[in-house]
Amino acid sequence: MRRMRSIGVLVMVLLLLTTVLYAGGQREEAKPTVTVLWALYDGLTEEYRAELQSAFMAAHPDINLDIVPVPWDQMYDRITTSLAGGRPPEVSVIGTRWALEFMELDAIVPMEDYVSQATIDNILPGTKEAVIEGRLMGLPVAAGARILAINTEITDKVPATMEEMRAEALRVTTDDRYGLIMPGRKHTELTDFAYYLYAAGGDFFEMEPDGTYGRSTVNSAAGVKALEFMVQLATEDEVVPPGFMATTRMEAHPVFYSGRAGYVMIGAWVESALADAGATFDVKYAQIPGFEGTPSTPLVITDSLVIFKDAANKEAAGKFIDFFYQDEWKARFDELIGFPPVTASAAELPQFQTPLYEALNEAAVTAKPWPLMEGFAEVTDIVWDAVTAAYLGQATPQAALDDAARQIDRMRGF
Repeated sequence: MRRMRSIGVLVMVLLLLTTVLYAGGQREEAKPTVTVLWALYDGLTEEYRAELQSAFMAAHPDINLDIVPVPWDQMYDRITTSLAGGRPPEVSVIGTRWALEFMELDAIVPMEDYVSQATIDNILPGTKEAVIEGRLMGLPVAAGARILAINTEITDKVPATMEEMRAEALRVTTDDRYGLIMPGRKHTELTDFAYYLYAAGGDFFEMEPDGTYGRSTVNSAAGVKALEFMVQLATEDEVVPPGFMATTRMEAHPVFYSGRAGYVMIGAWVESALADAGATFDVKYAQIPGFEGTPSTPLVITDSLVIFKDAANKEAAGKFIDFFYQDEWKARFDELIGFPPVTASAAELPQFQTPLYEALNEAAVTAKPWPLMEGFAEVTDIVWDAVTAAYLGQATPQAALDDAARQIDRMRGF
């Protein structure tokens, strides 16, 4: 009998212990964990990541935060593997163009669903590249608008229009120095055509009322004006280095770094590139001008933060993003990676008041991104062929762009 009572007591103790352990597990599980896939940008330190993680959990003791560093070249595979396994992170950095694929998979959610309106309203309009079909599908995490860099040993002129830039480029071009840089060899970037297209008030596509892209407009009056101007600068005025058609951006820009060109349209990396090249001349920064009668509309390129639809703790993820985008954390992040701030409040901070940052901040206000659409790599390829044909005199700019628009529309089913 005593033995039976002992067994009964033991069973009750085990049941009680199991109940306590289960309840403890339930309590722990009820505390949500936000997992963030964290791209390892140059300059971003482990110290900063650890401080951000600790500070957030101190401010939100009811939420666990796990910031997972991932090398950039492994980020896409890491995300797609997690999606395939049914265990996506709450938040990840992405190349903004990936948002289209993730939307096709129904894998991400609009940021307005979980991020505060105050945070969204503080984002500079020109950096909101991830607006797709009228919805903000990602917040810019690293964004850089393009600006005009001026070698003041060649010219001190800040052109107010493209026409003024051409006139000054003509004036300063000599046998051993050039008015401006213009990459002419076909490569993955179409930036120079975009600079002139946007400066003319043009765009790549019509925008439908529902926010989707319609027919190609590269052959609009603005597109033709842009390409005619490029051809004039390069092949008629000859204000660009000889052999420009054999150079990509990375091959063309060193002519500016060496001090032999007056103007270059470039991004935030300009100062580090000049330093690496041992440049000794002074540089002035300004906005890429519009054509006469058209405002400055520079190109901006971004990476974004997204929230995944099937993640367990999206509400908590929104709280992390609100916390991260405070000036105390996001401005420091921007300083570390060397990009201009993406928030209006950070853009006013003293550390971003250098001439370079001032130009970049100003550009971000009116900047315009690439079309965010599937198949834009193929569009880029077609437009490059048109630009090349115009440079070589194989077709007029109008004819070259008419053919490009037909090809693009046919490819997209119009």
